[in-house]
Amino acid sequence: MFHSLYSQLSFVALFGCCGLALWKGGPAERGGAMLICGTWLAAMLGLALSREYVMAIPFLVSDAVLAVGLLILAIRYSNWWVGAAMLLQATGLSFHAAYFAADPTEISKKVLHFYVMGKNLSSWGMLLVILIGTLASWRKRSRSGARTLIDPPLPTGAAPG
Repeated sequence: MFHSLYSQLSFVALFGCCGLALWKGGPAERGGAMLICGTWLAAMLGLALSREYVMAIPFLVSDAVLAVGLLILAIRYSNWWVGAAMLLQATGLSFHAAYFAADPTEISKKVLHFYVMGKNLSSWGMLLVILIGTLASWRKRSRSGARTLIDPPLPTGAAPG
């Protein structure tokens, strides 16, 4: 599963971006990070159990679940990064469509590499978008002086100290 340097870097980037989103992001970023990590873990579990190089159908199902989850987040929070993530997910789903539309006798290593490369590029783009969305949300909260659970607001008329 993590035989190459690329797959190891992808794993670090996935959990780095999603971990930052869970730690410092707002509700939309946390929900997106949980969706991305959950669908990735489910796809990797299916990959490990089947021992195939590329499992097109389980990846399609996990991508469709992620697309529906991002659609729900987009409707609920209407953040710009969720819209960008939906566009990247649509791009990823179009690679699935191209893969399934190809004639099975013509599927060669080039077609398989194109499919994997396209899916990886859309996934890296989604990680970049969630990272940018998390940093923007974090900066907005820090600029507005938003209080945290550690520093609750003072009751009206009470003086600190």
